[in-house]
Amino acid sequence: MAEIGSLVDLLLFYTVERALFNRMVGILGKDPQQVKTTIALWLLLEEIGYHDLIRTIYYQNNKTIEALFNEALLCLEYIQPDKTEPAVLHHTPVFEETKNYSRDFMCKRYMHIMETVCDKIFGESGAIEVDESGTRPVLSRDRPFGKGCYAHVPEAARESNLNPEASKFYPEDVRTMFLTFSRGHPLTREEIINFFISKWGDVVQDVFIERTRPGQDPQFGRIVFTTSTVIPRVLNGQSKAKFLVNRKHLWARIYMNRHG
Repeated sequence: MAEIGSLVDLLLFYTVERALFNRMVGILGKDPQQVKTTIALWLLLEEIGYHDLIRTIYYQNNKTIEALFNEALLCLEYIQPDKTEPAVLHHTPVFEETKNYSRDFMCKRYMHIMETVCDKIFGESGAIEVDESGTRPVLSRDRPFGKGCYAHVPEAARESNLNPEASKFYPEDVRTMFLTFSRGHPLTREEIINFFISKWGDVVQDVFIERTRPGQDPQFGRIVFTTSTVIPRVLNGQSKAKFLVNRKHLWARIYMNRHG
């Protein structure tokens, strides 16, 4: 089990995924375990090229989400070892994408996502949420849909007319992005700083890496920019950005203050 601080960071990073889970279980009446496995598959698809898929699905109507849910369940059957190819999926884009990768690869990545993400952010009947203090995880089963997690991009994270050099007048939280690494492939502080400087110039104020026990790799980090105007450029219209840095994956999202 992750330490509380790390778990809260994980929950904040996967805010849209938790909102989608609550909607599919609470509004569409889907089985929570099936929803969890479906979202794990969608996260896998994001890794292999379907950028911002979860957010796109979240903003679809219920009928579309239900169709995507049913398609995902069939795709999950296909990626299991020794399963035959379901004819109904021959011409769907998602199925064609899964065929470009070996079943062994898809199944292993799916199980990894289930273990490191979905099993931690979803409960038996609702997504795990963050309490009002912003410091501890709580079960959401007693909250009606719409009262819990939701997708939110702070206004302050958008383009600003303030002087980009006036960071001391601009709160650190709105100049910060939350970072995650692939398990077993963390990035160093220096690698992160050098990457962002190479892409966007001298815009990095500081980088913080998750503190871990000896022998454990960090999975999270934060980057603080000199100005909030860097964030829209990094995201490029998406809710999260994915980069390859020194052959290692790096994901970046809007930072949500636990105490805000």
